[in-house]
Amino acid sequence: MLILMDGTQDSEKLLDLSERLFDNRDSSINATFVNGLRNKNLDNLFELPGSVLNSYYSYAEILDKILHTESDNSNEFIKRFVNKCEERNIKTRIYLNEDSFERGFIKDSLYSDLLVIGKNILLRNSNDQSCCDLLEAMLHTAKCPVLITPNESLTFKNIVLLFDGSEKSFEAIKLFVYLVSDQLKTNRVTLFTVVNEQTMETEKNLCDYLKIHQPFFSVYRIFSENYYNEMLKTLADMNEFLLVTGVNRNEIIEDMIFNRLQSFFLQGNRSVFMY
Repeated sequence: MLILMDGTQDSEKLLDLSERLFDNRDSSINATFVNGLRNKNLDNLFELPGSVLNSYYSYAEILDKILHTESDNSNEFIKRFVNKCEERNIKTRIYLNEDSFERGFIKDSLYSDLLVIGKNILLRNSNDQSCCDLLEAMLHTAKCPVLITPNESLTFKNIVLLFDGSEKSFEAIKLFVYLVSDQLKTNRVTLFTVVNEQTMETEKNLCDYLKIHQPFFSVYRIFSENYYNEMLKTLADMNEFLLVTGVNRNEIIEDMIFNRLQSFFLQGNRSVFMY
């Protein structure tokens, strides 16, 4: 599992949440810090722009400097990110610039089961275009499912599984069940089925699969061609929820990045698992 962090108290809460949500001794958690999400983290520490650090220092020297410096900085990066990870034997990865992000992050996400991002990091950087661009790139290029969630929420109350008959929507549901099947047992589960020729043939198979993990769930069938907006209207009536979807990823990312102050998914205790 890969967790996006920026050294703030919000990230510490996200780390605590992730360890509780994925309470498995076999789980491997990697915490990732991307230079640029919070200004002047590495710049303050090295007195050099983050974009040229790798020209002057080796990766090992950079990591050693961050891990052992006594310097404080505006984001408490040392205290609340690296030390926290060291205490728990969690690996840290630091991407210094666009090139290392493209080579490092994408490779890491390819070999990860899940990327966890706290909603606060999306809201906090709304006025910084470079941060917005970087976050958008992460959401689009991640090679694993992405969980966007409040930084300190442990329960969802409602888990909504979106199924449109496509292989990708089924894969999203299977991956979610594989990662956190216990959440199906402790929350109300609703299957949103987009009625079409494919789902008429496959919905029963999906229901039989879900019953293995949770015998009691609701099925809500959406007949409207504009099912996405219809689904949002239904979700708006829920106090808190986690939407599991293998479709509409672009619409959700656009909502979070370009409409963030009024974003449907960034409001309240709402989470989304995208594949």
